[in-house]
Amino acid sequence: MAVRIEGPTNGVLEWVFDRPERLNAINRDLIDGMLAGVRAATDAKVRAVLMRGEGRGFCAGGDVKAFGDLVEEGATVGRELPDYLHRALRAMRELPKPVLAAVHGPCAGAGFSLALASDLVIAADTAKFTLAYLALGTSPDGGSTWSLPRHVGLKRAMELFLSPVPLSAQQVAELGLVNRVVPAAELLGAARAWAFLLASGPTRAIARLKHLLTASSTHSLEQQLELESQLFAESTATADFAEGVRAFNSKRPPSFRGE
Repeated sequence: MAVRIEGPTNGVLEWVFDRPERLNAINRDLIDGMLAGVRAATDAKVRAVLMRGEGRGFCAGGDVKAFGDLVEEGATVGRELPDYLHRALRAMRELPKPVLAAVHGPCAGAGFSLALASDLVIAADTAKFTLAYLALGTSPDGGSTWSLPRHVGLKRAMELFLSPVPLSAQQVAELGLVNRVVPAAELLGAARAWAFLLASGPTRAIARLKHLLTASSTHSLEQQLELESQLFAESTATADFAEGVRAFNSKRPPSFRGE
């Protein structure tokens, strides 16, 4: 399978894109692996997901070599592959666990879209980001036209899609698209440390936070306040809430179990 699923270790499940000879370019096998990773992450033992790439880069986007074979045959790519990718992206976004992307090397096209769709991103200082769709003569997919304008605004998003020049990790961080930038040699260790920290948190409360932030882009203030009240009430019925209150009153760190 084009995605290696490792763990969980200390509550963290790793999805490792494993097509290094193709810079982890996206094909049907890789999407199959992502969907398998989502299914594995529904296990109660999993409290956070770390998504990363094997080899020289995170993900170079769609498999252009495979596209080339279709072009030479006089065929078209059609809707099947983007629809299948979008199914995996929706499943990842709906996963009630935090998903951390660790990005190194090239992060291009739909690979960039995958990073945008994760909850958090940590990048190596040598990572390069590019929305390379127009260079292939195609419009974007992977939800990037939904997520990017919400991060940077319409005009800046248009500029980024039109630009052929890759962005550095620091430039992407300044745009608010990456949370942390670390030296390349420290990426995996820093990413795992952060993922372990996420996995030690109140998992169900984090899931509700993820739901609230996603809903906020389409909700009115009144709808968002109603959803906040509903999910707050649900959170107060959990074992983690009781532990958090006891820990606060006892002036000690909480020990959450994700329950």
